[in-house]
Amino acid sequence: MRYDVAVIGGGPSGAIAAAVLATAGISTVLIERNLENIKPCGGAIPLGLIEEFQIPDELIEKKLSSMRARSPKGRIIEMQMPNGYVGMVRREKFDSYLRSEAERAGAVVVEGLVKSIANSGDGFVINTLNDKVPSLRVRRIIGADGANSKTAIDLHFPPNELKVIAMQQRFKYTPAIQDFSDTIEIWFDGDVSPDFYGWIFPKADHLAIGTGTDDRHHNIKILQKRFIEKIGITDEPYLDEAAKIPMKPRKSFTQEKAILVGDAAGLVTPANGEGIFFAMRSGKLGAEAMIKHLNHKKPLKSYEKEFRKLYAPIFFGLDVLQSVYYRNNRLRESFVAICADEDVQRITFDSYLYKKMVPAPWSTQMKIIFKNVYHMIKGS
Repeated sequence: MRYDVAVIGGGPSGAIAAAVLATAGISTVLIERNLENIKPCGGAIPLGLIEEFQIPDELIEKKLSSMRARSPKGRIIEMQMPNGYVGMVRREKFDSYLRSEAERAGAVVVEGLVKSIANSGDGFVINTLNDKVPSLRVRRIIGADGANSKTAIDLHFPPNELKVIAMQQRFKYTPAIQDFSDTIEIWFDGDVSPDFYGWIFPKADHLAIGTGTDDRHHNIKILQKRFIEKIGITDEPYLDEAAKIPMKPRKSFTQEKAILVGDAAGLVTPANGEGIFFAMRSGKLGAEAMIKHLNHKKPLKSYEKEFRKLYAPIFFGLDVLQSVYYRNNRLRESFVAICADEDVQRITFDSYLYKKMVPAPWSTQMKIIFKNVYHMIKGS
């Protein structure tokens, strides 16, 4: 079978890319290895994404505008988002909806694990394991197949330089854990994660609790067990999930005839591990560049250039934040102390909701700088 574009991977980045391509009249096949897959993910999405992609209300299990940050010593900072909320989604429902939207737009959705991708003339030949999908001939490829991207491997993209592992467990609501049902809670605690953080995300009928770390140096199962014990939960989880998360963009995620989007491109931000927003934005930007490439022979590198122009400052800033404050518990304690500042909260949440750098008055900037310097010296 022949198509203009194969999108490999049916998560948010791939589904959005396929929908955009199909809407523009580009013949598109979306290949997902497991249509029943449950992606390990906290499932928090900002208001700006909900508005841009018109996510229906029934997919948003909770709209949360309050958050707690907890320090290693147990200090809790209560924070509010006066101008919006974080939407909580369940990935199996969310991803399925996005794929159905791609199908409705005209994309062909198939289930199969890609076994090989080979160059062939002006395009590629794609084969799946056990020939579950008949051999596909395509002109171009969008790799949306996650941190361990087969597309990236077969097409010799630069490697993902840093992949951490995240583990999450789901707990049904019981009287013992009902107190966690209406607030996001983030634990900046080296016992929970020596180089990341732990999270408590409430959903409609369960609580999602997880942590992440560089597993070359730490055991994620031990950290998760310790986290649950520190919270004080004795209930048994009904689902355990784990996945690799790429925490740094690849040195390049475009080629002459192929691009990578989402986790495959390494587009998960440091410090907060946010991936859904950047997955969907990269899927859209990548597909738009692909349309111009196929219709007007524009180079695909314009996609990467545009993405970096929009979001490189965010990735850089969060990388600096993580490298400065996540090094030890004294610095984490200082970081949580800074979170108590109302100006810090306002700027942080306004930037988070729409992924734009929010300007602040000179006096506010200076106050925040001095507070950072003070707490860095105090915590070093």
